[in-house]
Amino acid sequence: MPDPSFTVIALAGGTLERDFRKAGYSAANKAYLPIAGTPMLERVLRAFRSSHSVGRIRVVTQPDAFAAAFGSDGAALADDVIAPGSGLIDSMLAGFAGLDEHEMTLVSATDLPLLNAAAIDAFASQARDVQPEYDIGYGFVSRQAHVAKYPQVRHTWVPLREGVFCGGGVSVLRAGAATQAAELLRKVAALRKSPLRLAGVFSAGLLLRLPFGGVRIAELERRADELSGLRCRGVRCDEPDLAVNVDRLEDLNAAEEILRGINRAQSIAN
Repeated sequence: MPDPSFTVIALAGGTLERDFRKAGYSAANKAYLPIAGTPMLERVLRAFRSSHSVGRIRVVTQPDAFAAAFGSDGAALADDVIAPGSGLIDSMLAGFAGLDEHEMTLVSATDLPLLNAAAIDAFASQARDVQPEYDIGYGFVSRQAHVAKYPQVRHTWVPLREGVFCGGGVSVLRAGAATQAAELLRKVAALRKSPLRLAGVFSAGLLLRLPFGGVRIAELERRADELSGLRCRGVRCDEPDLAVNVDRLEDLNAAEEILRGINRAQSIAN
């Protein structure tokens, strides 16, 4: 990866889930939900803008919703605003349109309320250190590191031979590999909250061994290579802020409480 800067593809399409609507929230989608007074999307984009590892920022979202939320300030948050496709993977592909095939990108969720520049830079450093060169780098975080910092945050944990992990909200993808990887990514995206079903996509053997922690990271990487025809690697970065996401109303409330605690601590320090 000769270029030290990554292009960011921040995914903020879709519609607001029913649970949030029932709770009285009104927004284009959950990326626009406010946490501690600031939309999650703004928090995520400001974190990337403050990172030393990021060059261009592309946000895939409804242009009218972005303009309504941020107005003229939107230009400071993102370099490009791209209309989403019909689903998560189509939206991701839209974000890659026009990029050089060799360009390495950070593909990010935008329901990451605790994301910060330090965590992004740590992940980018780990991504650059993975050898040999690869096309897809899946970000993940250890349970030990996550529980030490945020014991109150729930996750779907995957036991492997090297430890217990959860997926992160930021991964690496070479732009030219996006189309080739699309079908595998559709399957992974559909099953990402069910480790057992996801292992079944890879192989029956992995499915049987996964619950007992009998699968190695290298085995998953090799099988992903075979399925995609690409070079796939895991990118471990034990920065829990990369993995705290908002799927449910309870997650939103938990993130609000964490941020209130951080703000109180900063006020006392100042």
